[in-house]
Amino acid sequence: LNCLYLYNFSGRTGKIRVQSLKIGLMSLSKGLLEEKYRYLFKEVAGPTEMCDQRQLGLLLHDAIQIPRQLGEVAAFGGSNIEPSVRSCFQQNNNKPEITVKQFIDWMRLEPQSMVWLPVLHRVAAAETAKHQAKCNICKECPIVGFRYRSLKHFNYDVCQSCFFSGRTAKGHKLHYPMVEYCIPTTSGEDVRDFTKVLKNKFRSKKYFAKHPRLGYLPVQTVLEGDNLETSLQIEYEQLKEQHLRRGINPLASPPDSVVSPQHASEDAELIAEAKLLRQHKGRLEARMQILEDHNKQLESQLHRLRQLLEQ
Repeated sequence: LNCLYLYNFSGRTGKIRVQSLKIGLMSLSKGLLEEKYRYLFKEVAGPTEMCDQRQLGLLLHDAIQIPRQLGEVAAFGGSNIEPSVRSCFQQNNNKPEITVKQFIDWMRLEPQSMVWLPVLHRVAAAETAKHQAKCNICKECPIVGFRYRSLKHFNYDVCQSCFFSGRTAKGHKLHYPMVEYCIPTTSGEDVRDFTKVLKNKFRSKKYFAKHPRLGYLPVQTVLEGDNLETSLQIEYEQLKEQHLRRGINPLASPPDSVVSPQHASEDAELIAEAKLLRQHKGRLEARMQILEDHNKQLESQLHRLRQLLEQ
C-alpha cells in the first residue's frame, strides 16, 4: 500500500486518485499484456470509446510514475510524456482521436515511455523458462531465463548472464543483431530466424555498425526541436480565457455569488483542470531550462575537445 501511495503522490498529500490507483494495480498485476492495454484505454476513453491527446496524456502521466519512483524514468524518455503522445497520434495520421485498436497497435511497437510494461511481463515469463539450447560462452545447458539468439551466426545462443555482462565468442560483435526469447521457441520462430541469418550473412560488418536496431520505439525529446506549445497548453489557455470572460480567476477559489449546483460543479472541474494544466506547463518550462543548461555544457565540452585536437 505504501508503494502505491508513493507511486501516486510522492508529495504525500494524503489522497490517491482512483484512476491512478487502478492503473498502478493493473500494471503490477498478473494478466495478458493485450488485456492490460485494453483496460488502460478503457480507463481514459470517452463515451464514444475514443481517446484524444489530453486523455492519453493523463494515462501516460500516471503510468510513468512507476519507473519514476524507481529512479529509472530517464531510461524511458524522462517524465515529459508529450513526445509519446505526439508519437502515438503521428502513427495514426494525426487524427484528433484514436480507437482502442490504434492504441494497441502503437503499444505493440513498445514506445520508449511504456516499454517497461512488456519488459516486466517478459521478465516474469522468463523466470522459470528452460530453452533446449547451449550457451556458446559459459556452456550452460539448458539455458534458463532469457535466451539470446544471434541473427548473424548460425547456432549462436547466449544465456542472460553472459549477455548482460557483455561477453562474446566466435568473433561475434556486440552490435550484431540478436533476438530475445523469454519462452521456448516454436518451429515457426526457428524458421524465421534461420531466414534472417541467411540474409544477414550477405551484409558487411559496417552495415550493422551503421544500422543499429533498437528494441523499442524511440520518442523525440524537446531538444530535437518540436514546438512546446502543445495541445495541453493550448487547452489551458482556452480554459483561462473562458474563466476571464466570466470574470473568474482560474487560480482562485470559486466566486461567492449564488449559482446553481450544476454550474458550481462545472466551474470547480474547470478550475481544477486549469490548475493541472498550469502545473504541467510549469514542469515543461522547468525541464526545458534544464535541457538548455545541459546543452550549453555539452557545447562547452565539445569546444574544449576541439581545442585539444587542434593542439
